[in-house]
Amino acid sequence: MDRIPFQTVQNSIDDICGITEESDLEKASQHLFDVQPDLAGFFMEFIEDMSEGAQDLGFMMALILNRSFEDQYKDLRAMTEEEVISRFEKNEAEFEKYLALNDDMIADLQAKSAAEGQPEILNYIIEELFMSPELEPSLAANEQVHLFIICKFFVDCLHELANEKAPELVRH
Repeated sequence: MDRIPFQTVQNSIDDICGITEESDLEKASQHLFDVQPDLAGFFMEFIEDMSEGAQDLGFMMALILNRSFEDQYKDLRAMTEEEVISRFEKNEAEFEKYLALNDDMIADLQAKSAAEGQPEILNYIIEELFMSPELEPSLAANEQVHLFIICKFFVDCLHELANEKAPELVRH
């Protein structure tokens, strides 16, 4: 399976962050809910009790992450509500560990992502949530971690869908 290259992630960031018209942001938002209604709905429900700044950042990140996957993997199917809930429940124990997220855990996640995931996507999430100096005053630490959890979940779901589309290895 092809990995999403850095340039695709950067182009998605530039496209989404470059939106200046409210109507264009509404179109991007509607597109996300058209292509991934249940996953996007779960994402929004997860962040609904966060501060407005965290909600805005989380939503923009969801738009960027979805755009990156769409640009790399055309025609991903929509994940059903049952699939979203089942996947979240299956990974809930792992997500609870992230509540104590530290540098060693992040390094382990990056190594795992480099081996079998989407390293540029994970690096974007980490950079955006934990390494952006302009972000630190506006988000509480627990909001950073909760956004990390939901963004990682969102990406893992999209990655799973992309893997469905990956051609099987031909054995000789």
